[in-house]
Amino acid sequence: MANDQDKATQTNENLAFELRRSVANAYAFVKGRESVQSFSSFTFEDALDAQIERIEGKDSDVRPNELHRVEKIKNDIVSAAEKIKSLPPELFNKPDASKDVNTPPEGADV
Repeated sequence: MANDQDKATQTNENLAFELRRSVANAYAFVKGRESVQSFSSFTFEDALDAQIERIEGKDSDVRPNELHRVEKIKNDIVSAAEKIKSLPPELFNKPDASKDVNTPPEGADV
């Protein structure tokens, strides 16, 4: 009797395994086809449109587009350079050869 139950249990387990494998293979096939279709539907033109949108598309104060980001950086740099130019030379540190890590000025002895 126990031997018959073991055989029935083994048969049921084998059947369950086969069914799970069949369902998994079918699911993998369907998902694989979906992936291929979605990838093949993304064209070079779609990629270009996405990049153009990112560069010059809709923006806000919180999330500006690339053109406005570059414009802001340019304005900040120009403003900083103008402020530095307007400072009197006395505010800058005098060169100290023992602390200077920059290249020597033109014509200076090394």
